[in-house]
Amino acid sequence: MKSSHETLIIRTKGGSIEEAADQVAAEIGFTLNVNNKQVVTLLCTPAELDAMAIGFLLSEGILKDRESLVDLQVDEKTYTVSVTLTNLPDDIDATFHKKTITSGCGRGITFTDAAALTNLPPNKSLITISPEEIQNLLKEFRSISELFMKTGGVHSAALADKKRIHLFSEDIGRHNAVDKLIGKAFMASIPVNDKILLSSGRISGEIMTKVIRNRIPIMISRTAPTCMSITYAEDHGVTLVGFARGNRMNIYTHPQRIIL
Repeated sequence: MKSSHETLIIRTKGGSIEEAADQVAAEIGFTLNVNNKQVVTLLCTPAELDAMAIGFLLSEGILKDRESLVDLQVDEKTYTVSVTLTNLPDDIDATFHKKTITSGCGRGITFTDAAALTNLPPNKSLITISPEEIQNLLKEFRSISELFMKTGGVHSAALADKKRIHLFSEDIGRHNAVDKLIGKAFMASIPVNDKILLSSGRISGEIMTKVIRNRIPIMISRTAPTCMSITYAEDHGVTLVGFARGNRMNIYTHPQRIIL
């Protein structure tokens, strides 16, 4: 499944006009079925659909652990992922009917709201990182995305420790990129509760709920957070850093994890 397509454009610059071939990001409607029921259709880049399905279910609190995952099938012709799970929540039908249209690209959907997070304990992770280490990670982060270099039309997310990036994902939607990353970590048995999440996009409330549910202690973005994401991060013990560019950054919550 190609993540980009070539299209013919007319490019103007100053007084010059020329025809040129350009790469644009691919976009498809991805359908997720759980136990033979259609749960949601999401707009995304047609890559790593298995990881995106797993990450979405983890972030929504529907998939709890590896033992609950019975089967996963990807149909690349219809862009459908069918997942079979055990130990579904008792109110799963009600959960699927309660949805929120998020602020994400492509009108993303979440079944989680603030009330669903109230029973989760605050993150007590003792992980720390210095501004210099953040700069090094972001430098590596910017250099990885080949699809962004081709198209300029995708968001990126990465999972790192203070020394290096372990996993990387990209998608037209910033929330999709995070879900793909979380799903890849789950499938590779890489713990996320001692890692740092890097994002190229705005940190909104639905992004922070993914961070909270998956027990990630530090979230760093090159752009801005929203007031809702700051409130969620403060309440749940997440260190939130925004506008991390060059030697500057804004630390919004729980600064004790940043070695100043």
